[in-house]
Amino acid sequence: MKSKILISILAIALVAGCIGEIPGLGPTVGLGGIGLEIISFTADPTPVYSNRTVRVVGEIENRGGTTVANDSALVYLTGSNIDLDDTTGKYWYGRDAGDDRSEIRYFSKDMDPENVVRGTPPDMERFSWSLVSPTITPGQTRQDTFILRVYSDYSSGVNGNIWVYTDSEAEATKAAGRALRTSSFTPISGPVGVNVRLTPNPIILYEGETEFTFNIDITNTATGTIFNKDIDYDSATVSDLALDAETQLNWLNVAVDAPNLNVAECTGDQEVFGGRSMTLVCEAKVPSAPSTFKSYLLNVLVTYGYYQEREAVVTVQGR
Repeated sequence: MKSKILISILAIALVAGCIGEIPGLGPTVGLGGIGLEIISFTADPTPVYSNRTVRVVGEIENRGGTTVANDSALVYLTGSNIDLDDTTGKYWYGRDAGDDRSEIRYFSKDMDPENVVRGTPPDMERFSWSLVSPTITPGQTRQDTFILRVYSDYSSGVNGNIWVYTDSEAEATKAAGRALRTSSFTPISGPVGVNVRLTPNPIILYEGETEFTFNIDITNTATGTIFNKDIDYDSATVSDLALDAETQLNWLNVAVDAPNLNVAECTGDQEVFGGRSMTLVCEAKVPSAPSTFKSYLLNVLVTYGYYQEREAVVTVQGR
C-alpha cells in the first residue's frame, strides 16, 4: 500500500515516554496514538435561511506517534444534499471558486505529532468551506448533514521473540528453581492494535514435536474504518475513495516474518468482520526441535488504510 505511515519504535519512545513489553501478550493496544484525528467539526450559523452562507470548519490534529507527510493523507467533505459545483439553488454549493468547491482537500504541510522531549504540541490544521444553503419552499424546514472524513494509510504490528523449550529442559529449569524465559513483544502501533498470544508461554515441545500454534489478535482501537485499497493521495478523486464492501472495506494485510520458523494460515489479506476485531490462529513449525531451549524471532506487520469521520447538522428554513 502506497505512502504507508510507519510508526517506528523510536517515535513511540519519544511520544509515549517509554516502550512497554508485556511478556507473551504483545503490545498495549493503541500505544502510539490513533494518528490523524478530527478534533472539531462545526457548521455555523444554524438555523439558516435559504441562499445564505454557512461556514463549515474542521480541525484535524496528529495524535499519533510519527509525522504524516502531506502527500500521504487527504480530507473529504460530503453529506446530504451537497453538490459544491451546482449553483442552481437545489443543493449546498461552494460560494467561491477554488477551495469552496473542492470536496477533497490536502494538508499544507507535513503533520508532526506531539514531541514530549521538546515540549512541542501536535500539529493541527484547519479546513474550511463557505457554502450557500439551498432554496426550499417558504414555511418549510429541513435538516442537512455534513460529513468530514480524513483518510490515510498506516502500519501496525509487533516484534519480539518466541522462546521454545523441550519438556526435559523445562522440567530441569523448574527443578533448579529458575524461571522459564517467556516471550515478549514490542509494539509498532496505530489505530489498529496488534497482539500476539502464546499458550503456554514459553512454548514447550515434547519428544517428536516440531509444531505449535500462536494467536494474532487484531483490534480497531479507534472510531474509524479499516480498508485495504491503494489510494494515490496526491491526485485522488472522489471516485478513488469508493470502497468495495466485499474485498476492500474492513480488509487489511498481515505479514509475518519469522526467519527460523515456518508460519502458515495467518498471512495475506484478511477481513476484520464487523470492522472491530479478529483473531488469527497461526501454525508454526521449527525445522528441528531445540536440544534444550531456543529463541525464535517473530515480526508481525499489519498494513491498512483508515478513515475517521465526524458530522455537523444544519437546519435550513425557507422564506
